[in-house]
Amino acid sequence: MANKVLVTGGNKGIGFEIARQLGALGWSVLLGARDETRGQNAVAKLKAEGVDAEWLKIDYNDVETIQTAAQAVADKHADLNVLINNAGIPGDMRKPGYEFELSELREVIDVNFYGNFAMIKAFYPILAKNSGRILNMTIPIGSNPHWHPFAYTTSKAALNVMIQSLAVSFEQGKIPVEMFGIMPGGVTTDLNGNSTGPHMKTVAEGGKVVVDLLLDGKNHQGQIIDQWGTPAEYGARN
Repeated sequence: MANKVLVTGGNKGIGFEIARQLGALGWSVLLGARDETRGQNAVAKLKAEGVDAEWLKIDYNDVETIQTAAQAVADKHADLNVLINNAGIPGDMRKPGYEFELSELREVIDVNFYGNFAMIKAFYPILAKNSGRILNMTIPIGSNPHWHPFAYTTSKAALNVMIQSLAVSFEQGKIPVEMFGIMPGGVTTDLNGNSTGPHMKTVAEGGKVVVDLLLDGKNHQGQIIDQWGTPAEYGARN
């Protein structure tokens, strides 16, 4: 069976790069994006490189788009065997936590936690038929004086717990889906204002970290792994 991946937030940044690198290895790509024009433009770029690619409208703030996409995949792409939950928002990464309004925090958690849960719930039955995998892009949740984005870290902490808990539930329910998280380290994208520095990776480097870990041949069920493939639950930013 040929490999087929769905990458959310795949129209730009590390999501697009992951799709591009997997496509170069012969994978078929379903590219999830909110905006049709941006999604189709990204698909056109992939096709120009010889990648079998298709856009799906997926908006983590709109559960109906997730359910519609899942039905379309079940009907036309039932051989899907990898879901990469990459889409996410940062919130204000510079504002102190005590200055956040509840609505601001809720906005980030709605996408980074509830959106991921909605994707997993909608797609795991398809993936289970193919002994598939769900990879969630995440971060360490430890804070330090140099990097402690309140809403972003809080939402990812909840995501990390969900990854571990659902992995246990899948095993107990004998559902053949491997669930894990990858912390690729700092990557220069618009999510972080295109921050650069000695510890930041280019998009190409970050994409390679994810692709290499996805294809390392190891079972990472329930793990949150860092850029070197080492299981880690919490810690300072890499």
